[in-house]
Amino acid sequence: MVSVKLGFRNLVRNRWRSGLTLAAVAVAVALLIWMLAMYEGWIDEMVRGVTNVETGQLQIQTAAFIENSRVYETIRLDPELVERIAAVPAVSHVTARVRGYGLVGNEQRSQVARLVGVDPVAEATATPIVRGIVAGRWLSDQPAPEGEPREVVIGEGVAQQLRVGIGDELVVFLEAADGSLGNELLAVIGVVRTGNTEVDRLSAYMHLADAQYLMALADEVHELIVRTPELHETGELARTVAAAIGGEAGAPGGDAVTPPDLLVVRTWQEIVPAINQMILVFRNSYAILYLLVYLVAAVGIVNTARMSALERRREFGVMLAIGMRPRRMFRTIVTETVVLGAVGAVIGAILGLIVTLHHATAGFDMGAFTDSGSFSFMGVAFSERIHFVIRPVNVVAPVLVMLFVAALSGLWPALRAARIDPAPTIAGRT
Repeated sequence: MVSVKLGFRNLVRNRWRSGLTLAAVAVAVALLIWMLAMYEGWIDEMVRGVTNVETGQLQIQTAAFIENSRVYETIRLDPELVERIAAVPAVSHVTARVRGYGLVGNEQRSQVARLVGVDPVAEATATPIVRGIVAGRWLSDQPAPEGEPREVVIGEGVAQQLRVGIGDELVVFLEAADGSLGNELLAVIGVVRTGNTEVDRLSAYMHLADAQYLMALADEVHELIVRTPELHETGELARTVAAAIGGEAGAPGGDAVTPPDLLVVRTWQEIVPAINQMILVFRNSYAILYLLVYLVAAVGIVNTARMSALERRREFGVMLAIGMRPRRMFRTIVTETVVLGAVGAVIGAILGLIVTLHHATAGFDMGAFTDSGSFSFMGVAFSERIHFVIRPVNVVAPVLVMLFVAALSGLWPALRAARIDPAPTIAGRT
């Protein structure tokens, strides 16, 4: 306690020097808290862009469909199965889909598109697809009446490629599950922009019943999409859902022979491993960020502690001469640097939280850094404003690391002070 009091007293001996060092420490901590929150917000934005519309947090498919996505590798849409999944506490939504690739076009243009059959009500509840409608409307609750064109909502990229709009008609050809050639007349009722460039460039959404008819599927689907509020820690949920449906969690494979009709629950990290690996690399690089930012603060602390020790050499000599042990002298100097780092870190944490909370609520305008006002990365389009994410560990860790850096910065000046010779130092000969 005495050492701490001495540390606070010595901070005001040279107010300018101490103030500048405190400012450097505070800025370093505040900047680190702000940057970590920005990166976490950027990561969450990317994960949402991947999972919100396309993959969900979990997908349930048969092992055969995962191995080779053929149109006839399906799951029977059993209401009891859906109920068991929805009963898992962390699950918020479950929606069924069928998928098929076919040729979509008109007399002038055509392209390969991914036909996605969805339950319009469940899909609109489980995903933000309706908010992405930029023209027209979302699918009707009921399938198209007999003899009329099937409704379709196409991605913005598909609409641009085919140069079609609301009210235009398209023809689709694809291989059905029974080996026949499925073909239907489609009426474009909506254009959607999801923020996922792959979806917008390739996808066309149909009513689940219409897609099942087109692909010769009775009451069968290709996958069940599971949504949960948790974006990152999905492994345990996958195991829980797999246990509830008598399936398996994780990608099939290994030495064991997997039954083709086994239900497999996969997390988005397993479905899009490239995004997950990029996030892991990004977070593991936080250590480099700590090093770069705190190196400047450490230089300031070392300089302050060294100058303070040089100015007080005679004082230290007297204290050692009257009986202070070198060990206590060493501890006193280190405590002074820790106090300096602690005060600066607390100030920096407060300032960093104030600024970060503002950007967490109002967002940070990233469009100012691009020519077009928007940008995309790895197929995910980001909004102009990124909302920061404040995680407790990213507030506490910068403060604790700064205390450690401050203690390290005081070791050399403290060692020099503890090893001085009292007699020549008091006499001014060293």
